Amino acid sequence: YDACYFGNDESRVTQELVTKCLNVCQPRLCCFDSYKLESSCRATVGEDECELFDLCEQMITDDGGVVKTFIELDLNEFEEDDDSVHESSKQLIEKEVYDACYFGNDESRVTQELVTKCLNVCQPRLCCFDSYKLESSCRATVGEDECELFDLCEQMITDDGGVVKTFIELDLNEFEEDDDSVHESSKQLIEKEVYDACYFG
Repeated sequence: YDACYFGNDESRVTQELVTKCLNVCQPRLCCFDSYKLESSCRATVGEDECELFDLCEQMITDDGGVVKTFIELDLNEFEEDDDSVHESSKQLIEKEVYDACYFGNDESRVTQELVTKCLNVCQPRLCCFDSYKLESSCRATVGEDECELFDLCEQMITDDGGVVKTFIELDLNEFEEDDDSVHESSKQLIEKEVYDACYFG
């Protein structure tokens, strides 16, 4: 319940909620007829057990798959009659991307935590960018408007079209000097991150 509940509060639909809810729900999605990725387990698990997971049905998409992003869940639960993403949903997406990924010109904000959060939010829409080479573009199917909400995510794509996985890669991508050397503040950031992560006294 705690992992999946957001009531009518659209602002509570975040990538973190989706991740936590999926972790709790995954073993019992088979309780729902709408779930098409495996056969029903309702008869073997039992009605009482399945009823405990009623809230998990929100994690099943219209085509019987599994919701993987907060955007899918938001559209599933708060979709308007005209099938368009409404203004508050757009604002939520922009806020989620901004909160997870923005560091401006402040190199000290580029941390592994930022990289992890940003990737969690951006992963489903990295296909919006021509520079992303790991899958074909989805800009035509997703649409310009939705892709633009994820503009900040392009910083998570490496020069060779892959995905930034560490704060060091992101730092070098965004703050690299002309002579291709890691500058002093970058070295200090790396030392601080290693120290904070590994020092135990």
